[in-house]
Amino acid sequence: MKKLDACLPKPWLTLVLLLSSLLLSGCAATGTAPLQSLSYLRDESARQPNLLVLLRGLGADNTVFAEQGVIDEIRDRGLAFDVIAPDAHLGYYQAETFAQRLKADVIEPARRQGYQQIWLAGFSMGGLGALIYLRSHPEDIDGVLLTSPFLGWPGIHSEIKKAGGISEWLPNDHDPKDWERMIWSWISKQDFNTQVPIWLGYGENDILTRSGPPLLATVLPESRVFSVPGNHTIATLKTVFSQHLVTLANQSQSVPIVLSSRAKAPAAN
Repeated sequence: MKKLDACLPKPWLTLVLLLSSLLLSGCAATGTAPLQSLSYLRDESARQPNLLVLLRGLGADNTVFAEQGVIDEIRDRGLAFDVIAPDAHLGYYQAETFAQRLKADVIEPARRQGYQQIWLAGFSMGGLGALIYLRSHPEDIDGVLLTSPFLGWPGIHSEIKKAGGISEWLPNDHDPKDWERMIWSWISKQDFNTQVPIWLGYGENDILTRSGPPLLATVLPESRVFSVPGNHTIATLKTVFSQHLVTLANQSQSVPIVLSSRAKAPAAN
């Protein structure tokens, strides 16, 4: 059975070492254009006013959301959202084309289709991707749901905590390829009370994401952060996302738009 983040062997130390080697090497599929996606309409005859973009983790492809019942749960809740799941694998991050391809192949077509709100929901590596996109194109996004986001290795987290926290941390000049410092430097400059809202949920014993989510939580509004018991497992990630769907129901507009034969919601590329 696939996991939302990783179909990787145990023990967890093996998972961490494998993920590290993948990120540091070229061992990933190439980020091709266009970015391929799977679309899930709530109703074939009426486009919903909003679109939820599901960003996958490292180990499974974009079919995992349907296979693990995430799409069914979204539909069962009657949310005013259609859903699209791009296959944004590690290759796009390594090639530094993730934000470019997501904008060109998913976000801009969705705006042309008439979607009023576009939300990003990122799982593990996809949580990092959601923040990378928000950093580059905040005007495109209406809300972000982070599920156990992977935000770097323990070294950068320890450095920030030793400095007294995110607000006190002064990042050194860094290599543009140093994505950890890039994302944390951006986080340190944000006022999350006034910008695009971010909700964060994570497992309390997550050995993969470690102290990254709790550290991010220190600069988010307290009402938008929660944790649940569990590790970096399918059960934990689904529990977190279920709570995010409650947030989504409370935040979204809900008037559907009847489709003509010429006006269909985003199809798979």
